[in-house]
Amino acid sequence: MAKQVTVNIFDVEWDERTTVQKLSDTLDEFKLLPLEKRWRDDVRLEHIEVGEFDGTRLYKLDFVKRRDIGPGRLASGSPIKAIQMAMDEDFGEETAAIYVPHKKWLLVLHNVAGVGPSRMMAYCNALDPGNADRHFNYAANPKLDPAVMKRLKGMTGISSIDVTATMDAFQDADADSGMDIARATRVAKPKRISLQLMANESRKRGSFLENVRIKKFIDGMLRHGEDVTKLQVSGESPEADGKDLVIDLLHHKVKRKFSADELDVVEHRYTRKSRLGLLERSYHGWRNTL
Repeated sequence: MAKQVTVNIFDVEWDERTTVQKLSDTLDEFKLLPLEKRWRDDVRLEHIEVGEFDGTRLYKLDFVKRRDIGPGRLASGSPIKAIQMAMDEDFGEETAAIYVPHKKWLLVLHNVAGVGPSRMMAYCNALDPGNADRHFNYAANPKLDPAVMKRLKGMTGISSIDVTATMDAFQDADADSGMDIARATRVAKPKRISLQLMANESRKRGSFLENVRIKKFIDGMLRHGEDVTKLQVSGESPEADGKDLVIDLLHHKVKRKFSADELDVVEHRYTRKSRLGLLERSYHGWRNTL
């Protein structure tokens, strides 16, 4: 089977009571900064192109993540060799994204070693590091199938959640419950954590998990993409005829898959034009259906 690449779509949100600046305005400010001023930890917004696509204003973005350790050069008849680099150079992983301001959509071409949507939003939140007057709170939540979202919102209460994810996903879930779980298990140094939270004893019903906190935890897990491999929610619903409704949230995330052969390769790298091309095609397919 040919290798595939995935385009995921996210809804960008921010609390307008504390963040009065639109994400597009923040991206405009980053665009004015020279490259050396755009670093936030190990991430830099490398490329920002603002343009029109089918009459819609789009921000075409390319994030890069610094990597201290990288691959070597390999030929069929000789041992692997180091790639010679200058003292101030490192390897970099590229991740392409498109932001659609009028829909508040973020489309991301998945790269497991690159910059994920949570890091992208954390990056934009740090436009002015250390400036207490400019604290942003942008967040990117995966877009779920509209029918599934309606079923989830129709639950009268959530009775259980079953999740498997990396330690980092729990740590960065933006919810007290996730951070508490990470702290409690850190001493064992796990790579992944499988967890069930249940409000009822076996085969009993009627009790529910704390609604606001558990939904915040679920949103945090959803934002971590490939770091979360299982996320099932059970709850009471009028449509379930007296039984708990079970929803596999990961199964219903909106995404598009393409053959990696559709990406052009120049000097052993996927070209920016071809990576952005898959994002534009995905937007074209989604803009009138979601």
